[in-house]
Amino acid sequence: MNSFDAAPLISIAVCTYNGERYLAEQIHSLLSQTWSNFEIIVVDDNSLDGTLEILKNFAAKDSRIKLYCNSKNLGTIKNFSLCMSLCRGEFIAPCDQDDIWHPEKLTKLHGVIGSHILAYCDSELISESGEPLNMRISDRLNMYEGNDPTVFTFWNCISGHAMLFERSLLDVAMPMPEVKFHDWWLAFMAATFGEIKYLNEPLVQYRQHANSQTDLSRTGQKKESGNRKRLFIERGEWIQQLAKAPSLHKAFFVELHRLWLNQKNEWISIQIVRHLAKKSGSLLFINKNRSFMRFALKHLWGLKAKVFVSPSKYSDLV
Repeated sequence: MNSFDAAPLISIAVCTYNGERYLAEQIHSLLSQTWSNFEIIVVDDNSLDGTLEILKNFAAKDSRIKLYCNSKNLGTIKNFSLCMSLCRGEFIAPCDQDDIWHPEKLTKLHGVIGSHILAYCDSELISESGEPLNMRISDRLNMYEGNDPTVFTFWNCISGHAMLFERSLLDVAMPMPEVKFHDWWLAFMAATFGEIKYLNEPLVQYRQHANSQTDLSRTGQKKESGNRKRLFIERGEWIQQLAKAPSLHKAFFVELHRLWLNQKNEWISIQIVRHLAKKSGSLLFINKNRSFMRFALKHLWGLKAKVFVSPSKYSDLV
């Protein structure tokens, strides 16, 4: 950059909650960014540990940090919505409280975003103590770039911590629905209203620990017990939100939602398998290990059959 004024303002949107253990290391990595013009908007979600004191100390020393504190806990999606609404930048980069950013993360993502509405990078997985796990997100998932939102129907490869997006994305993505995750919704809306660019370089050290939302390292630290009990309803709510978006694929999502609801009263759902087959390539793009045969068999059986085979796993739905 030739001068401070030549660089557009990038807002780093940080949401914190009881993050005292890893927070200082993350904030240091943000302050070490080579991009010259950025602000750090932090919204603490009513933490009960020493998180707020850490943030206050950093904010007192660096005016680029703007700290806001919720009087009650809002939860992840509402807190990120609030945080991003407070950002002033032309570009926004969501940020978790427990990762470590490469110093050139913002510079490199801005360098490739061009006319795309969102750019994202790969991430290196690290252990709870910060040791490399010799694994990237791209080792587990196919990383997508383009403008087909159906790719994000069943899986997501774009973590919030890896994103840089134009502020205009918020105009169509807000308010964010309280289903799935905020980054999944932003990825879907970015592919719906623009194009996504992928940078094949790990610019974030993504910490895996017991409180991580995902266990991409498959270390077993994050338990998924009970997930099946709610998966059917949660997936239906997610598809319903996709069907509401003014996408070129709206008719596909509307019909998928109708067929999904019908599954509750069916033993076999042949129609939904036929419908999924129409876009099997995009629906399965992210998941490296899922064949359409396995995918189809999973959705062939209606909820009645699943309850009959495993009544305890679906007891809250009948």
